Amino acid sequence: MTEQGEAAAPTGGITILRSDWVLPIASEPVQDGAVAVEGELIKAVGPAAEVMGAFAGAKVLDFHDSILLPGFINCHSHVEYSVFRGLIDDKNFGAWILDFIDYRSLLGEADHVASARLGASECVASGITTLADGMYFGASIDAIRDAGLRARIYQEAFGLDDHRLEEDMAALAARLDELEGMAGGLIEIGVFPHAPYTVSANHYRAIAELARERGLKIATHLAESRAESTYIKSGTGVLAHDLREKVGWDYISREPFGVSPVKYLQQWSVYGPDVLAVHCVNAGPRDIDILAKSDVAIAHCPKSNAKLGCGVAPLPAFLEAGIRVGFGTDSPASSNIMDIFGEMRTAIFLHRAMRQDATVLGAAECVQMATLGGARALGMEDAVGTLEPGKQADIIVVDMEFSHFTPIYDPYSSLVYGASQEDVFFKMVAGRTIYDKKVILTIDEEETRARAREVKDRLRA
Repeated sequence: MTEQGEAAAPTGGITILRSDWVLPIASEPVQDGAVAVEGELIKAVGPAAEVMGAFAGAKVLDFHDSILLPGFINCHSHVEYSVFRGLIDDKNFGAWILDFIDYRSLLGEADHVASARLGASECVASGITTLADGMYFGASIDAIRDAGLRARIYQEAFGLDDHRLEEDMAALAARLDELEGMAGGLIEIGVFPHAPYTVSANHYRAIAELARERGLKIATHLAESRAESTYIKSGTGVLAHDLREKVGWDYISREPFGVSPVKYLQQWSVYGPDVLAVHCVNAGPRDIDILAKSDVAIAHCPKSNAKLGCGVAPLPAFLEAGIRVGFGTDSPASSNIMDIFGEMRTAIFLHRAMRQDATVLGAAECVQMATLGGARALGMEDAVGTLEPGKQADIIVVDMEFSHFTPIYDPYSSLVYGASQEDVFFKMVAGRTIYDKKVILTIDEEETRARAREVKDRLRA
């Protein structure tokens, strides 16, 4: 094992990870399985006896009472907002976002850095190896890189005043120049026009064009709440009046379109296979058809959507339509914890309850969505999402020693119905061990928590 407090970089030799169960995702579970890793890449996957026999003399990490699988892919987060965890717990989406804007305005640059490091450290300890993170202030890149995580970091963009379109686009282009210079390695950059209620049609179109000129992926919040649908259809409600007043948008360049948010964006050449639509709670059958035909992927965030009273996204209908779907946790400001186990469990329970059908979604299907499904949604399936030779060695190990996992009939069932982020005890990303024996090897946890508590004290004051 690696020494605590020092992250292990990949070496030129072979390291074999043996586990009671190996879930390659691309193939059936392997009992008493192993994965051979060389440098950043997976070299072999299979029964432990075969893998160890093929690489005699290799270093062996033997994980007893455990399940080994690809790292989780979190298709939507905002690690910059981690210090807001539990601050606004019991409000509907419209009221919640108004309060959130107030609290966010109280933080300075150092506070956002502390918040992002807190979120990144939680991701390290929770089984997440890849993030699709929406960033506005710029603190996420260094925090995620320092943590040793893989990420696509989307720069958020806003703009409702078309009189400022040229100015806004010039500022965004300059910002992307800066960020693309900071990217590389495990970090890539994308563009995130925030939402239909904060970005005008002309801004959306211009942002999409700019992203495609640069070869950057696009993400956007879409059809998240009833308040958003009301705003787009009729130009009324909390997002039309209270939000505009709070953020000082005296001029809004759009009139009500009388359509759904999904249909609204279709009209402005936004959609394509390079787009990730986040939430889509209020997507009806026609909306789903639009998204499917445009090959738009979806980040499904069941806990955040339920907690804010937004509703339950029609996940089974997305899957039936062939849409690429991965799980997202959203930020701790709305979901409190970035725990993909919780997202999987919530999704199964909500959708089975909604349909009154226990055959809707299964444990294996949810684990697939949390790994390969997320990779497909982000267009990263050639590199991550499964355990296969030639793919990146992004691997987690879940401790199954405790009584609430005994006995194990089906490793997928044990993971989804019994495990949480606290049960993850080992992680490597690109062959580098960043979490071992439940200790983060890349970020000082004590200092990170101390800085977050300082920010909390100022917010409470």
